[in-house]
Amino acid sequence: MKTLVVAVAVALALTPALSVAAKPSMQEVLTLEQARNLVAGCTQYAGEHALAPLSMAVYDAAGNLKFFVRQDGTTLASVEFAHLKGRTAAVTALATSDLAKIEFANKTQPLGIGNVNGLTIVQGGVPVRSASGQHLGGIGVSGAPAEQDEACGLAGVQAMLAPNS
Repeated sequence: MKTLVVAVAVALALTPALSVAAKPSMQEVLTLEQARNLVAGCTQYAGEHALAPLSMAVYDAAGNLKFFVRQDGTTLASVEFAHLKGRTAAVTALATSDLAKIEFANKTQPLGIGNVNGLTIVQGGVPVRSASGQHLGGIGVSGAPAEQDEACGLAGVQAMLAPNS
């Protein structure tokens, strides 16, 4: 019994030290408002550049769908690609175009990134970072030429980071 009392006393004595040492980690998360601002910025860019109808998928950093918009007139393929691009950018924290550069850095021996289930190297997926630089997720855009999809996603990120978004 004496051993048990000593063990409990030691555990209780260490508890405050453990709680001080184990401070909770604070991490920014992608909010629904930010996701809507991403899509709004992309939509505005698409209108200004007369792009074809788009699908836009926003994912948080864990790869969970946060927000999705399919404009009238898009194809099923654009829906699927928007999801793939957005999730890829979210979970890798890289633009899909950057992944393509990594994939084909050695032209004789590609890495096979595009063969990983749920990832793509098709341009149009853009990582989303907060104003402080923390990775929040990704946006995938599809329906226009790939370079315009990426530009649209980047415009969405700029709109989200704008002071009055």
